[in-house]
Amino acid sequence: MKRCKNAIREIIVHGLGDHESKIRVVSAYVVSKIAHDDFPEDWPNLFDVLLSYLKSNSVDGVHGAMRVLLEMVQRDISIQQLPQVGPVLIPELYTILTSDNVYSFRTRGRAVSIFNSCVQMLDTLRDDNPAAADQFIAPILPQWMQAFHTILAHHVQDDAKKATEEYGLKMEVVRCIRTVSGEYSKYVRDILPQLMEPIWGELYNLRDRYIAEFVSDSDDVAESFQDSDGNEIGFQSLLYALFEFMESACSKKSLKHLFVTNNTPTSLFEEVIYVLIVYMQITQDQMETWSSDANQYVADEEDGTFTYSARVASWDVLTPLQEAFPDPFAAALQTAVQRHISESNAARAQGNNSWWKIQEACLLAIGRSAEELVLSLKDESRSVQFDLKSLFDHIVLESMNQTAFPFLQGRAFVFASEFAKVLPTEMAGQYVMAAVTALQSPASSIPVKISALKALNNYCKDLDPQYSAPYQVNILEGACQLLPDASEESLMLLLQSLCSAVKINEEVAAKYEYVLTPAVLETWKKFPTDSIITSYILDLFESFAENPAYFPALCARSFPFFEQVFKTPGNVPPVLASVVDLLTALVRFGPSPLPNEFTDQMFPIVMQLGWNAEDEDVLQSVQECLKQYIIKDCDHIIQWNDGSGKSGLDYVIHFVARLLEPKNSASEALFVGDLIVNLIRKAGNNIASVLPELLNAVLIRLQNTDYQPFVQSLVLVFAHLLIQQQDTVFQFLCATNIEGRSGLEILLPMWCDYFGSFSGYYSLKVSAIALSKLFLINDPRLQNLTVRGDIVANPEGGIVTRSKAKRNPEQYTAIPVHAKIIRLLVDDLQNNMTTDQSGQAEEVESVGDDDWEDEPSTDLADIQYLSDMLAELDDDYEENNPELKDDPIYQTDMKGYLLDFFRNCSAHNTNHFVEICQHHLDDLQKETLNFALKN
Repeated sequence: MKRCKNAIREIIVHGLGDHESKIRVVSAYVVSKIAHDDFPEDWPNLFDVLLSYLKSNSVDGVHGAMRVLLEMVQRDISIQQLPQVGPVLIPELYTILTSDNVYSFRTRGRAVSIFNSCVQMLDTLRDDNPAAADQFIAPILPQWMQAFHTILAHHVQDDAKKATEEYGLKMEVVRCIRTVSGEYSKYVRDILPQLMEPIWGELYNLRDRYIAEFVSDSDDVAESFQDSDGNEIGFQSLLYALFEFMESACSKKSLKHLFVTNNTPTSLFEEVIYVLIVYMQITQDQMETWSSDANQYVADEEDGTFTYSARVASWDVLTPLQEAFPDPFAAALQTAVQRHISESNAARAQGNNSWWKIQEACLLAIGRSAEELVLSLKDESRSVQFDLKSLFDHIVLESMNQTAFPFLQGRAFVFASEFAKVLPTEMAGQYVMAAVTALQSPASSIPVKISALKALNNYCKDLDPQYSAPYQVNILEGACQLLPDASEESLMLLLQSLCSAVKINEEVAAKYEYVLTPAVLETWKKFPTDSIITSYILDLFESFAENPAYFPALCARSFPFFEQVFKTPGNVPPVLASVVDLLTALVRFGPSPLPNEFTDQMFPIVMQLGWNAEDEDVLQSVQECLKQYIIKDCDHIIQWNDGSGKSGLDYVIHFVARLLEPKNSASEALFVGDLIVNLIRKAGNNIASVLPELLNAVLIRLQNTDYQPFVQSLVLVFAHLLIQQQDTVFQFLCATNIEGRSGLEILLPMWCDYFGSFSGYYSLKVSAIALSKLFLINDPRLQNLTVRGDIVANPEGGIVTRSKAKRNPEQYTAIPVHAKIIRLLVDDLQNNMTTDQSGQAEEVESVGDDDWEDEPSTDLADIQYLSDMLAELDDDYEENNPELKDDPIYQTDMKGYLLDFFRNCSAHNTNHFVEICQHHLDDLQKETLNFALKN
């Protein structure tokens, strides 16, 4: 069998040098597939065979081998093999690249692509062995960069097909330069300005072809050809590579002098912005699509669009240019725009039907820069000059009336709204009226209506209400008229706009409740399972509910609708969860106590749903809904009964008990801890009889989970109680016995293990303060308790596979719980001190040019972990919870609190604090504590 496989390999690899291109391509495909499984163990000589093809000077053999090598370098050659493979492979690649009279553009491009992959792998190798990687790359880069310069400076003449093939090679070259300048910038710092010249020249020269083939309404068709591999190629791929390089060039210290001198834009900077605006023009294809597809228009024009085009790519270059050189950018932008406006007016006079496109692109470029421009113009310490008034007087106002050019007209509406905060008072109302008129006019096209809606959304948020208030009804009616036919992106924009408009004047919004609520509920019925659409509807519902004048009618109209959805058989869980969320919005923003119908009409239905639900989304939504009920109207819940003697409180406790059953998943009961905490706070003595049983269930559930968010939810139940009723709760934990373990022995190991992964501004404070209070307890039952300390190193060493980890789980030392608590609180103090220092550092680093970096950043502070994202969500919730913000714990300065705690413990040697610090803290922890105690 093995002999047979070897024979097959030899036959197939021989096909790489066949004279017939199709045979080479098929052979390369098969060799690559086999190599993925067999190289290097079962096919050790494959690389040598491929290398011999590269050295053969055979065009066919090189073509076939290169196809295989590209796949191997990207998928099969490991970082460990690169030091052996690279020194023999890269010289051959260089020979192929520079043999322009022998090999095709595609083959030479493939050589660059392989080299690029090697550079990326070397950068990974540098993490383990920086010296070896740098010694390898440093000597070869100059010749490669010089070869790249020669290629970029060359242009095929009088042969469109060959010229397009050359674009493919240049694309690979530009991509490789971008990689090298990012990973090994110090070795190309001197030559980078020389490479910038032909790269910029290519971007500059391609603009005429781009306009002719994509922007103008001429009959020119974008040419495309097939390369030597049969792949269709065009110049757009090179164009995008050029944009990507220009985007990265903005942060290169070695290129800064090309853009600015003495905080003044160079002529190149002005020319770059001028050309980028050219590429921002709307293409003919975009016009045709956007004219009939509102969703695509909204999606493509969003700041974070997923659609990539020259228009988007140009903006991706303008953004870092503005960030790197804010003041020179404003000056260069004004110069470029003035030049474009002058040229477009001349083209218009000559009868060019595309004259408006460059003006639209100018307004787009300035509008997207509006926020920074406004800040710079308001800052008297900066000498920024930008003639917005002239632009509004001569371009914007006229463009708003250009009904023959809807995209220019629409852009003018949006542009004016982007500068809403600095609009002259005498003009503000006029611009709002113009947008309202366009929104309501039957003659307005899709682009104009969408743009008017965007503008009105901005006006509602950024203008003084006095200017938008006279048109609030028009905005509400215009948006509602569009709702029935809207979907996806355009619907999101409509809902956003309504959300802004209803806040202008609450009394006016309340008068139109009979129009708004039915329209929104009908929209929900069309998209009940679309989580994005329903989230926008939820935001709008919250805006409705926050309006006291709107609230009664909203409830009267919504409750029958909710009941119908809840009682309709066959409704899927996402639908039920969404309706519970809408009800929760009414509870959260309603008055306290709530109107009777909340408890009498909706509460039993929600409870019934919670008891019977199996879906985690529904269960989580019910938990949040009940928590809001408890916060807003706990007395009513206590008083309510179902006629059989069971109170609302019985219902809630029954639901909580069900969630705490070990058979249920942790995600199903994710918010039960928060529900219990609020139940204890609000119900007080009314649950005293069942509280021990409830807490017992929490402990049982805690010892059967390792899901961090759920652990936090359960631990915080006891953290809150320990702060409020320390002695009672401590005695309960000591007295409780579950399967031979006390409550302390269940709670504290989990708390200590997961303390560092807890999230939420308020929750972190509760956890730390509760632990500090536990430390102060002088009780042998606590002093004799040990928890996990440091991990014990694996004596066998090596890579730990899953099977090894299962056979030999990680081992830890044991440490007294008092010592562990001090460790955790010292780390918490360090985090609080670091946060203060990082805030000061940010202020220092934002001044001057010290933020210019050629090397990629490796600062861990720049990395946003999943736990950070969860913490932000918790912080958002806490920020919108007025009860929490009034809590003394929320207002506690943790740095000051912990400093006082450690000073008191040190002064009185509480629970052997001094000995703990001497024997159980590492050097960094000791340094942190010593620094804190001395200052």
